[in-house]
Amino acid sequence: MRQYAFEYSIERFNVKGFAARTVAAMAIVATLALGTPLVSSANSTVPSTTTTTLAITTLKQYQAAQKLYLAKLKVINDTFVAAVDVAKADYAATVSVATNSTERISARATMRLAIANATIARASALIELGKAPVRPKTHKKVT
Repeated sequence: MRQYAFEYSIERFNVKGFAARTVAAMAIVATLALGTPLVSSANSTVPSTTTTTLAITTLKQYQAAQKLYLAKLKVINDTFVAAVDVAKADYAATVSVATNSTERISARATMRLAIANATIARASALIELGKAPVRPKTHKKVT
Protein backbone atom coordinates (compact mmCIF):
# COMPACT_ATOMS: atom_id res chain seq x y z
CA MET A 1 0.00 0.00 0.00
CA ARG A 2 1.26 3.45 -0.93
CA GLN A 3 1.71 6.09 1.80
CA TYR A 4 1.04 9.71 1.07
CA ALA A 5 2.96 12.63 2.50
CA PHE A 6 -0.03 14.09 4.28
CA GLU A 7 -0.65 10.86 6.20
CA TYR A 8 2.56 10.98 8.19
CA SER A 9 3.20 14.70 8.12
CA ILE A 10 0.97 15.18 11.17
CA GLU A 11 3.32 12.99 13.18
CA ARG A 12 6.24 15.25 12.25
CA PHE A 13 4.39 18.47 12.96
CA ASN A 14 6.78 21.18 14.11
CA VAL A 15 5.23 22.38 17.35
CA LYS A 16 8.01 24.86 18.10
CA GLY A 17 7.59 26.62 14.76
CA PHE A 18 3.82 26.65 15.13
CA ALA A 19 4.06 28.15 18.61
CA ALA A 20 6.47 30.82 17.42
CA ARG A 21 4.20 31.71 14.49
CA THR A 22 1.20 31.84 16.80
CA VAL A 23 2.98 34.14 19.25
CA ALA A 24 4.22 36.32 16.38
CA ALA A 25 0.72 36.57 14.94
CA MET A 26 -0.65 37.51 18.35
CA ALA A 27 2.08 40.17 18.77
CA ILE A 28 1.17 41.67 15.40
CA VAL A 29 -2.54 41.63 16.22
CA ALA A 30 -1.86 43.25 19.60
CA THR A 31 0.33 45.92 17.97
CA LEU A 32 -2.34 46.69 15.41
CA ALA A 33 -5.10 46.67 18.02
CA LEU A 34 -3.21 49.04 20.31
CA GLY A 35 -1.78 51.18 17.51
CA THR A 36 -5.01 51.79 15.60
CA PRO A 37 -6.78 53.68 18.41
CA LEU A 38 -3.70 55.84 18.88
CA VAL A 39 -3.63 56.69 15.19
CA SER A 40 -7.34 57.41 15.05
CA SER A 41 -7.22 59.54 18.19
CA ALA A 42 -4.31 61.50 16.76
CA ASN A 43 -6.48 62.56 13.83
CA SER A 44 -9.57 63.35 15.91
CA THR A 45 -8.11 66.46 17.56
CA VAL A 46 -7.17 68.49 14.51
CA PRO A 47 -7.01 72.16 15.42
CA SER A 48 -8.97 74.42 13.15
CA THR A 49 -6.54 77.09 12.09
CA THR A 50 -7.28 79.62 9.45
CA THR A 51 -4.31 80.88 7.56
CA THR A 52 -4.37 83.87 5.33
CA THR A 53 -2.19 83.80 2.28
CA LEU A 54 -0.88 87.02 0.89
CA ALA A 55 -1.08 87.55 -2.81
CA ILE A 56 2.37 87.28 -4.34
CA THR A 57 2.72 89.92 -6.99
CA THR A 58 6.44 90.49 -7.35
CA LEU A 59 9.31 88.14 -8.00
CA LYS A 60 11.02 89.17 -4.75
CA GLN A 61 7.94 88.23 -2.74
CA TYR A 62 7.82 84.88 -4.53
CA GLN A 63 11.50 84.19 -3.88
CA ALA A 64 11.12 85.00 -0.17
CA ALA A 65 7.98 82.86 0.12
CA GLN A 66 9.64 80.00 -1.78
CA LYS A 67 12.73 80.17 0.46
CA LEU A 68 10.57 80.06 3.60
CA TYR A 69 8.47 77.20 2.20
CA LEU A 70 11.55 75.13 1.34
CA ALA A 71 13.08 75.79 4.78
CA LYS A 72 9.90 74.53 6.48
CA LEU A 73 9.79 71.53 4.15
CA LYS A 74 13.39 70.69 5.00
CA VAL A 75 12.61 70.78 8.73
CA ILE A 76 9.64 68.46 8.21
CA ASN A 77 11.66 66.00 6.14
CA ASP A 78 14.65 66.11 8.51
CA THR A 79 12.35 65.42 11.46
CA PHE A 80 10.85 62.45 9.63
CA VAL A 81 14.26 61.02 8.69
CA ALA A 82 15.47 61.45 12.28
CA ALA A 83 12.41 59.62 13.64
CA VAL A 84 12.95 56.75 11.20
CA ASP A 85 16.64 56.59 12.11
CA VAL A 86 15.78 56.44 15.82
CA ALA A 87 13.27 53.64 15.15
CA LYS A 88 15.86 51.69 13.18
CA ALA A 89 18.51 52.22 15.86
CA ASP A 90 16.10 51.04 18.56
CA TYR A 91 15.28 48.01 16.43
CA ALA A 92 18.96 47.17 15.92
CA ALA A 93 19.65 47.50 19.65
CA THR A 94 16.66 45.32 20.54
CA VAL A 95 17.47 42.65 17.96
CA SER A 96 21.09 42.47 19.07
CA VAL A 97 20.03 41.34 22.55
CA ALA A 98 16.97 39.31 21.46
CA THR A 99 17.19 35.67 22.43
CA ASN A 100 14.38 34.25 20.33
CA SER A 101 12.35 34.94 17.23
CA THR A 102 9.38 36.24 19.21
CA GLU A 103 11.43 39.10 20.60
CA ARG A 104 12.79 39.88 17.13
CA ILE A 105 9.30 39.87 15.64
CA SER A 106 8.02 42.11 18.43
CA ALA A 107 10.93 44.52 17.87
CA ARG A 108 10.18 44.60 14.15
CA ALA A 109 6.49 45.35 14.83
CA THR A 110 7.50 48.15 17.21
CA MET A 111 9.81 49.62 14.56
CA ARG A 112 7.07 49.49 11.95
CA LEU A 113 4.64 51.21 14.31
CA ALA A 114 7.17 53.96 15.04
CA ILE A 115 7.76 54.47 11.31
CA ALA A 116 4.00 54.57 10.70
CA ASN A 117 3.59 57.21 13.43
CA ALA A 118 6.43 59.24 11.91
CA THR A 119 4.76 58.98 8.51
CA ILE A 120 1.45 60.19 9.93
CA ALA A 121 3.17 63.09 11.69
CA ARG A 122 4.97 64.03 8.45
CA ALA A 123 1.76 63.86 6.42
CA SER A 124 -0.12 66.09 8.84
CA ALA A 125 2.79 68.55 8.91
CA LEU A 126 2.78 68.67 5.11
CA ILE A 127 -0.96 69.30 5.10
CA GLU A 128 -0.49 72.09 7.62
CA LEU A 129 2.34 73.55 5.51
CA GLY A 130 0.08 73.80 2.51
CA LYS A 131 0.92 74.19 -1.14
CA ALA A 132 4.07 75.77 -2.46
CA PRO A 133 3.86 79.44 -3.43
CA VAL A 134 2.90 80.13 -7.02
CA ARG A 135 5.28 82.11 -9.16
CA PRO A 136 3.75 85.36 -10.37
CA LYS A 137 3.13 85.64 -14.08
CA THR A 138 5.49 87.95 -15.88
CA HIS A 139 4.02 90.23 -18.46
CA LYS A 140 5.77 90.70 -21.76
CA LYS A 141 6.35 94.23 -22.89
CA VAL A 142 4.34 95.20 -25.88
CA THR A 143 6.38 97.13 -28.41
